[in-house]
Amino acid sequence: MSIGAVTGASAYSTVRAPSAVQTAAGQASTKTAQTSSLVNQLRTPTLFLKLLIDQLQHQDPTNPTTPSSILQQTAALSQVEAVTSMTAAVAQEEHGAQESEATSLLGKQVTAIVSGLHVSGAVSGVELSSTGTPTLLVGSERVPLSAVTEVGSPSSPS
Repeated sequence: MSIGAVTGASAYSTVRAPSAVQTAAGQASTKTAQTSSLVNQLRTPTLFLKLLIDQLQHQDPTNPTTPSSILQQTAALSQVEAVTSMTAAVAQEEHGAQESEATSLLGKQVTAIVSGLHVSGAVSGVELSSTGTPTLLVGSERVPLSAVTEVGSPSSPS
């Protein structure tokens, strides 16, 4: 039994898979994408409730869904919602802490490594990116807060 047609006349031959195998592989990747999309949609409580109602309406009368399995599904949804909410709150808190840390460096001397180069100077300003990540203005350089390696006191006027 042959897997596919061998083509080419050189020492290196190419074996082509039959179109049925290629189609099955394409369907498998499509199913994976659909499953991933469905998992993301399940984070929406209304969709979960619609699926639960649909499941109850179309259940097998000889093997009905038990109340404990419904409670388990509801508890799982509650856990997903709680984790999603906590993740968002932690991310917001982290951005707030970074902003506060960056603004506390205004006027202070910092040393940082940016693209392999040492940058030193007084922090003259703070910019926030669209993602909320702070960038310090040190002289004419923009220095990510995460690149700062040393912080000193403000330089005294001479």
